[in-house]
Amino acid sequence: MNLDAKINENSYSLAENLNNKKKELENSLGVLASDGVYAFYVFCKSKKIWNTIEEHLKPLKKYVSCDNSQPMDQKYFAKISGDLHTLLFVKEILEKTLTYTRYHLKAMESKNE
Repeated sequence: MNLDAKINENSYSLAENLNNKKKELENSLGVLASDGVYAFYVFCKSKKIWNTIEEHLKPLKKYVSCDNSQPMDQKYFAKISGDLHTLLFVKEILEKTLTYTRYHLKAMESKNE
C-alpha cells in the first residue's frame, strides 16, 4: 500500500475517534503549520488528543527513516529534528493526515444533517 492510501485509511479512522474534537483538530493543524512539529506535539498533549493521534500515526512511522520502535514523544521529535529532510517529511505526513481527517469529519457532519 502506498503512503497516500495509508494516510487516507488512518485519517478516516482518526476522524471516527476524534468526532467530538473537531475544533481541537483544526487548531492543531494551525499550530503545525505555523509553529512546527514539536509545537504540534505539545499542543496535542495539552488538549489531551495526542494519544489518539499517536495511535493512528504509528502505522505511518515505517515510512520515516528513524527508529520506529521509539514512542512518538519528546525524544522522538528531538531526534527527527536533527535531520531536516526527515523533519519536513514528518511535517508533510502530519499535515496531510490532519487535512484528510478534517475533510472526513466534515463529510461525517454532512451525513448527519
